Amino acid sequence: MLCPRTNTPLESILVGGITVYTSSLGGVFFDNSQIFKFSSPELKHGQVLLKYLSNYAEGEGEVAMRVNCPKCPSIVMMRRYFSPLKAVEIDECPSCAGIWLDSGELSKIHENHLTPKERKLLAHEMATNHGFITIKTPKSKYYPKAPKNLQGTTVERLVQLALLNFES
Repeated sequence: MLCPRTNTPLESILVGGITVYTSSLGGVFFDNSQIFKFSSPELKHGQVLLKYLSNYAEGEGEVAMRVNCPKCPSIVMMRRYFSPLKAVEIDECPSCAGIWLDSGELSKIHENHLTPKERKLLAHEMATNHGFITIKTPKSKYYPKAPKNLQGTTVERLVQLALLNFES
């Protein structure tokens, strides 16, 4: 198989008994549904693969350009978001369901991973707001104003505010 960005051969590596294919730019190809064995930061497979990919310098290829599937070279991969947070856009083959992640995308998936409680909250918000998430500042005697020093990434701050709203 060839890298969809550089047309150079992909290297097959075995991670916990699962074969994945990596490029010299740090991209990685997963066969059908293998990505879910690597997408959570709590999973050992994901930690090991992320450490391995950190040895590669981040690629400078044009990631916005659509690519052909390494497994089905005549098929152009679809672009879609990996999760409802729309933080990471991935390439998926409509024929074999293989997933291509460009350099750095696996670490972004790990950074934006939702816990089961956060997933439940997000599903509730999306269902009640018909897909639009609005986070209201809590107005109760316990939280007269929004907490001033929310720490973390933007996603973490949004989740913290949403949890305050959901629990009150």
